[in-house]
Amino acid sequence: MTAVREAGAAGRTTVQSFDWRTLKVAQDLAPEIATAYLTAEQNWLDNIERGRPGASRWTAGLDVDAFDGSVPRLIEQAGGQVWSPFYGDLREVDLREARRLGLEVVPYTVNDPADMATLIERGVDGIITDYPDRLRRVMAERGMELPPAFPAGGG
Repeated sequence: MTAVREAGAAGRTTVQSFDWRTLKVAQDLAPEIATAYLTAEQNWLDNIERGRPGASRWTAGLDVDAFDGSVPRLIEQAGGQVWSPFYGDLREVDLREARRLGLEVVPYTVNDPADMATLIERGVDGIITDYPDRLRRVMAERGMELPPAFPAGGG
């Protein structure tokens, strides 16, 4: 966190993690740096562990079942402001609830332009992708304002 502060990058940095204990530490050390709560409910990773006894080892001692299975409410209770679900897990009911709670919703890793377009239509706040050029095209096709472009490679 010190390096981020010294670089003057705190306002444009987000710490994201599937392990919410990490986010708690980040919030305690640097409350001015945004945190994003990553979630997946997939065969390759399930950090929510809905319907299992007790809290998931990933969610900093919070049990989604104590919040009627609501991931947005779980994130709000954890002190989160940004929810980054795996895009295939994002249900309309959860998106509406996240909105009602004031959470930003930034799904990941969205690489197909059709999926990008659908998520934009659904009203997400951002999209994490491996292919920003594809996302820029989708946004341009919809007449959306584009963020500044940066050359590949980062130099």
